[in-house]
Amino acid sequence: MLSKFWKEEQGTMSILITGGVLYTPQTVYDPGAILLEGTVIRAVGPAGSFAVPEGTRTMETPGQRIIPGLIDVHLHGFGGHHVMGPGLAEVIRALPSQGTTTFLPSSVSFPLPDVLRGLEEMAEVLAHPPVGALAPGIHMEGPWISPKRSGGMRPEYCYPLRRADLEACLSAARGTVRMITLAPEEGEVLDVLPWLVERGIIPSIGHSDATYDQVTRAVALGLNHATHAFNAMRPFLHRDPGVVGGMLDHEAITAELIADGFHVHPPAMRTLVRAKGLDRVCLISDAMFVAGTPEGVYDWDNRKIVHKGETSRFPDGAPAGSAMMLNRMLQVSVEQAGFSFADAVQMASEVPARVLGLRKGRLLPGYDADVVVLQENYRPSCTIIGGEIIFQE
Repeated sequence: MLSKFWKEEQGTMSILITGGVLYTPQTVYDPGAILLEGTVIRAVGPAGSFAVPEGTRTMETPGQRIIPGLIDVHLHGFGGHHVMGPGLAEVIRALPSQGTTTFLPSSVSFPLPDVLRGLEEMAEVLAHPPVGALAPGIHMEGPWISPKRSGGMRPEYCYPLRRADLEACLSAARGTVRMITLAPEEGEVLDVLPWLVERGIIPSIGHSDATYDQVTRAVALGLNHATHAFNAMRPFLHRDPGVVGGMLDHEAITAELIADGFHVHPPAMRTLVRAKGLDRVCLISDAMFVAGTPEGVYDWDNRKIVHKGETSRFPDGAPAGSAMMLNRMLQVSVEQAGFSFADAVQMASEVPARVLGLRKGRLLPGYDADVVVLQENYRPSCTIIGGEIIFQE
């Protein structure tokens, strides 16, 4: 991390990043340049193609790639810290080192009193966040999900939705909930979907055993997102399309993709993108607290998690969230699934920014000055958030 001195000296001065390969939605400039003034992008183009104000700080980045900040709408922890509690502050501080500039800290399904306490602690951190990645809200992954499709969460912590419980959770979170993963077949979910949409909360189908018809009814009521495609959802069969069929068939749904090569096999990754289109697939990490920690066996909720390589599994081999961050998922998307680097960046920046309604995720004039400079090994050499250098090797 940069010292406090550097952050104060930088203030709102202009920053020019030049000499690297710069990725915009329309064009790749090699070499390119981008000018940041205060919190916004002022100019982009070929290196040397526009005037630079006097006093601008210049960063030369030959041999590196200049991309928009990575946006992760589904992340549970990092570096040994859980986001569902005061550890959220440490995750906020650490994420810029991985190129993540914006994220939704994601809760998990626990008994309702524990969920309420966790949301209160998360809201307290978000009320006074430390310097680091931006967290525009909370993603609640449950507890209103199907015990038949609980995935890494305990079936006994999955409940039919009751309006009173929902309102209690939103109150505990002090209005910071931005997304909720729900199973539309459980309890009063279909009744509350329009109410959630009116309040700007994104309803996402996940951990669901719904039929295709139930998915269709939910989409008509405002459902427009799907949590970790293919995982913990009723699979596709030719006479029973299920949740997967509904996710693929309904254009309104943006599908999350854990692009670690383990949760979804690369051919299935390609199939998802062909079916939905690049603008409807959103890369997520689904990272657990073991991400960024040494390999080993860890305890979580009185269960063992085996962290080996960049996977997080239960002893029986089933996924236990992920241990890979978005910057490495760019690499998997390119080297294993065969996507172009530009397409992978679009799914990890532009698409999640659109899902959240943020003016981020694109290196264009007027957009937020959230920029990452990536080395050849996909590790950031510099992360800028809101025009300030937050991380630099």
